[in-house]
Amino acid sequence: MVPRTLWLRTLRSARLVAGAAAPLSPRSPLGLRAPPAERRGPRGAWVAMAARERSPPGRAGSHGLEAEAPGEAGENGQPLSTSSQLLQQTDGRQIVERKKKQRKKRKEESRRLDDSVCCLMMEMPFAKADIEDEFSNKSAAKPYVKKTRKRTTGRESEEDNLIKKKKKNQDKPNYFISVPITNPKITDTIQLLQDKIIQKDNRLSKAMVHCGSLHITLSVLHLASEEAVDNAVGAFMASKDLIEELLQGKPLDLSFQGTDHFRHQVGFVKLTDSDHASTLLKIADIVRKLFKEKGIVTGDDKAFKPHLTFMKLSKSPKLRKQGVKRIDPTLFENFKNHHFGDESMKRLDLCSMLKKKQPNGYYHCESSIIVGKSHEANVIKEALHRELLALLSKLNQIKALLSSPEIRMKMHKELLGKGLVSGSIWDSFTNPAPSVS
Repeated sequence: MVPRTLWLRTLRSARLVAGAAAPLSPRSPLGLRAPPAERRGPRGAWVAMAARERSPPGRAGSHGLEAEAPGEAGENGQPLSTSSQLLQQTDGRQIVERKKKQRKKRKEESRRLDDSVCCLMMEMPFAKADIEDEFSNKSAAKPYVKKTRKRTTGRESEEDNLIKKKKKNQDKPNYFISVPITNPKITDTIQLLQDKIIQKDNRLSKAMVHCGSLHITLSVLHLASEEAVDNAVGAFMASKDLIEELLQGKPLDLSFQGTDHFRHQVGFVKLTDSDHASTLLKIADIVRKLFKEKGIVTGDDKAFKPHLTFMKLSKSPKLRKQGVKRIDPTLFENFKNHHFGDESMKRLDLCSMLKKKQPNGYYHCESSIIVGKSHEANVIKEALHRELLALLSKLNQIKALLSSPEIRMKMHKELLGKGLVSGSIWDSFTNPAPSVS
C-alpha cells in the first residue's frame, strides 16, 4: 500500500498540472464563461478520473480534500471541486494581468500622442508665450451696471436736431461771386423757355429761377461771421485793379446758346466757348487767388463750369414727394441749339445766399466791382434809381400807417403841441406824393 501522504501529494500535483494545461473555453452566446467542468481539457479529465480510481473507495467521502469546497456549487447545484477552484483563480489572474497590460499600453499611446502634440506646438510662433499674460485682464473688474434707455422729451430731440443741422451747415457755402444777367433779350427768352416747360408739367413751376436772379456764378465760399464778410469784401475789392489790367479797357461780351442739364437735377443755358469765356475763367482765378491769400476757402476749382441756370429741383424739396425726381431733357429740347443773346459784363457782385433778396429779385449784395469806365455812369445811375425806389417804398409804408384817423390825431397833437413839426410838413405827409418814373 502507498502511504496516504504520498498519495495526496501526487493527487495535488496532478490537479495543478491539469489546471495549468486546460485551455480557456470560448465564451457562451450570452457572454458568460462555460462551467469549470466544460473548461477542462481531455488530459485534465483523464488525470482526475485516474486519481478517483486510485483513491480508496471507503475514504473518498470521509475526507475534505476530495470533497467540494463548502458554499460553492456547480452547474447542477453540486459542490465544486478543489481543482475547479484553482482553475478559476488561475483564470482570474490571467484576466487581471491582461487588463494591466491593456492599461499600460493605452498610457504609452497617450504619452506618445502628447509628445507629438508638444513637438508640433513648439514649432508655432506663440509656443513660449504666456497665455495668462497675453489674455488675462489684470485691471480690476468693474462692477456690472445695467444700462437703461434714456428717455428724452420732444424739446430735447428738437435741440439735438438743431445741433446736428448746425454742424451739417457749418462749412456749407453761403456767399458767391456773381456776374448778373441784365440783357432783356436773354431774360425774356428764358422766361419763354420756362413757360413752355410749365405748360408740359405744371409741378416744375416751383423749380424755376426768377428772371431777376439770373446770373453766372464764378466762385462759392463760406463766411461764418461778419468779420469774415468784411475780410472777403476787402479781398474782393482788391481784385478790381487786376481785372482792369486783364481786360485793358476792352468789353467782355458773353454769348449764350443751347441748353443742357447737370445729372437731370439742374437745367441751364450754355456759355459759348470763345476767347471771352476763357477771359472769364481767368477773372475767376484772380478772385479765388486773392481770397486764398486772405485765408478764405472757396469751392472746388476743378468743378467750375460757367453756366446760366434757369431751373433746379433743389429749389423745392417737395417735388421729390410729388414724384418729380429728375428733369426730363425733352422738356426743353426745342431750345437745344437756340441762341439766347449776348451779355456785356458790367460788374461783379459778392452776394449772399441766405439774406433777403432785393425788390427786383436779385440777391443781396455785400459789395460790387464796376468793370470798364464806360459802364460806370450807367451803373451809378442804376444804383441811384434803386435807392430812390427804396425810399419811395418806405414813404408809402408811412402813409399807410397814417391812414388810421386815431393814429393821425394822436401824432398831430404830440408833434404840433411840442412844436416839432409845422403844419405845412404835416400836410405833406397826409397829401399824396407825386409819382416818380
